[in-house]
Amino acid sequence: GSRLPMVDPGKNPARGELSTDFGSSNDPQKSAAFLGRIFDPQIFQEMMPPLRYYCRIGISYLAWGPNNTGTATMDHFCATVEDYRLEDMRAEMKAAGINLTGTPGYNGFPDPDGIRVQLMATPGGFLPTIIASTRVTQDDPILHPVGMDHVILNVSDVDKSAEFYSRFFGKATREKNRAWIQIKQTRLGLQKMPAGEKPKIDHFGVRCVAFDKNKATERLKALNVEILPSNDENLLRIKDYNGFALEIRGV
Repeated sequence: GSRLPMVDPGKNPARGELSTDFGSSNDPQKSAAFLGRIFDPQIFQEMMPPLRYYCRIGISYLAWGPNNTGTATMDHFCATVEDYRLEDMRAEMKAAGINLTGTPGYNGFPDPDGIRVQLMATPGGFLPTIIASTRVTQDDPILHPVGMDHVILNVSDVDKSAEFYSRFFGKATREKNRAWIQIKQTRLGLQKMPAGEKPKIDHFGVRCVAFDKNKATERLKALNVEILPSNDENLLRIKDYNGFALEIRGV
């Protein structure tokens, strides 16, 4: 919890996994409510402004905060770490030239492209400032998530980013045009950003049990959710409230 890489000696993957994704939107409540109808109707919020809204994704969650720029963004992603000792980790990262800022409840660092990574002690979960907000529907959720599946980053240099993230999460492997790092039951994917675009979090995926792609597709279409193309029978791709791609995989 205080040493790099954050993996068991001689083993991969890391102790902990990718657990949350945080974005900003012109309407964070509607962003969370959209996800709530799919994954968990009971959404949550901060007690005090600025109000952020949260949707549980199994043991993980997705969060949305306010953004008045007119353009929704995915701000950062989070990895949980077993036996996390912030000040010891901060000192080691400083010696490696990486600036870990923040407090035990919220701390993080930028990757070579400026994409923010948050670290949190296992088991993660909500901070004490987060309370129940509302139940967005009395219906059962369409899907039954168990946690995050993957996060894909668009980066300027795949090899450079793979080397950087391997210092934290263990060895990266190459698969076609992406580099992948397995982090417990989750994966971090790195791909070259499209020409003319900036580095960013491109999309994320969710793991679901009792997954029936055809039934889920029917129920999502009934809510006017846009279904995106997918050639994988075990993978459903949709657009969320803010137009971001979201991938759903059965386990």
